[in-house]
Amino acid sequence: MAQAEESKAVEEYKTLWGARILWPPDMPDDMLEMAVKTSQEALQEFGRNEAEGTKISEKIKKTLEKEYSPYWHVTVGRNFGCHAVHEKQRFVYFYVDPFAFMIYKAQ
Repeated sequence: MAQAEESKAVEEYKTLWGARILWPPDMPDDMLEMAVKTSQEALQEFGRNEAEGTKISEKIKKTLEKEYSPYWHVTVGRNFGCHAVHEKQRFVYFYVDPFAFMIYKAQ
């Protein structure tokens, strides 16, 4: 019997600015650096408690919207899945410690 083989894309991560970033990111380098550094600052400010995820994501969202205009969406957590439609060159997924961050811009 022939068995169907499923080929899965192997995810590649690179470490930059202290974060493991899903590579290649769909975001310019300066914007990517700002997103990662703002995420790290939010973790330091609010602690590494999953219950503070709303405050962490709100800080990141407001910072990005101030710098790059609305509408940014930020998901922070340890275990989540998502399918989203985003603007071109406005998506990144990365890890800082045990937390995953999914940041994207949509209209």
